[in-house]
Amino acid sequence: MSGRVGIEEKGDCLVEPVPAGGGLDVITKNELLLGPGLRVVAEETLKALGISVGVRLTDFGALDYVIAARIEAALRAEDASASPITLPVDREASDRHRPRRSRLYAPGNRPRLLTGIEVHGADCVLLDLEDSVPPSEKLSARILVKHLLAATRFEGEVWVRINPLDVCGSEDVREILIGRPHGVCLPKAESADDIERLARLLTERETELGLPSGSTWIMPILETAKGILHAEEIAGADPRIVALAFGAEDYTRDVGALRSLRSLLFARSAIVAAAAAAGVQASDTVFSDIEDDEGLAEECVAARELGFDGKGSINPRQLPTIHAAFSPSPEELEQAHRVVAAAREAEAAGSGAVALDGKMIDRPVLERARQMIRYADLLRAGGGSDA
Repeated sequence: MSGRVGIEEKGDCLVEPVPAGGGLDVITKNELLLGPGLRVVAEETLKALGISVGVRLTDFGALDYVIAARIEAALRAEDASASPITLPVDREASDRHRPRRSRLYAPGNRPRLLTGIEVHGADCVLLDLEDSVPPSEKLSARILVKHLLAATRFEGEVWVRINPLDVCGSEDVREILIGRPHGVCLPKAESADDIERLARLLTERETELGLPSGSTWIMPILETAKGILHAEEIAGADPRIVALAFGAEDYTRDVGALRSLRSLLFARSAIVAAAAAAGVQASDTVFSDIEDDEGLAEECVAARELGFDGKGSINPRQLPTIHAAFSPSPEELEQAHRVVAAAREAEAAGSGAVALDGKMIDRPVLERARQMIRYADLLRAGGGSDA
């Protein structure tokens, strides 16, 4: 028995299987207060797994779902034939058109960073199983994310970024759908075939779990030259797609570019155009310098001007800036209402021409004003956080 899962960090625990007959050994700094509860969680998890082995649990203040996830991961690492624990989850599918101004990344292998991730007000919380998780922790991370999904109520959407399907993305999907995320992000999407494979896998797993078919959305992340050049076919590959996201770090490495507004203009424009043609949202890349508030604000403004609907975030402190940039300002909303009111007055007067402040209002300008008002109404109704 050599499997050991978890780290010595606040909010986590170490779990190590021991030979059958070794019993349950719980180590905690406060045996009197915490010991009984830890044993109950451990015993219930062992019963659900149906595996007869002993376990040594060293606790560092882990929540119940973390303890259960660490035990399941440790024992399944030892016994690959063990079935995943299935958990009851009551989470409804989200609306495909809801505002997605932000997607907040959180590493799927770090309980300390996952705890409370739902309270920061992101429109989409994105639990990451790809870049932030080393290969040796892929199994334990997907199990931890499954338990987090089952244990946590999210006010906004909750998504999972899986690994590429040819790495271990298929295993990710089979595990995390037990937790019923609203959607799955597919990294390094490069063709319609990538999306079709994921969609088939989602349908298969939804059927196995008794979930409504088509209830799990897809957000492809375009972060290679091939992905950018195939943006249009990717955007229209399946009805599950609700947004296209951009990954600038991998893209610049792939094409050999330096990261700048100018070097990313083609890729960003291609994503926005493909998303618009397919009738889905476009989400810009993350801004990696969490200390540069001015740089973040500048990039948000540039992305919105290009037509993006939102942006990725690597830290909760970035959310207010992102939300402000991708929400109608009071001045914009006031002008939109004035444009719509002018159109109503012209229609009531039997005039086909609409004018405001001495300028003619073209139909595209009127439609943009109506769209902005509808979007603001969605935000007020709770379709996106006000954070």
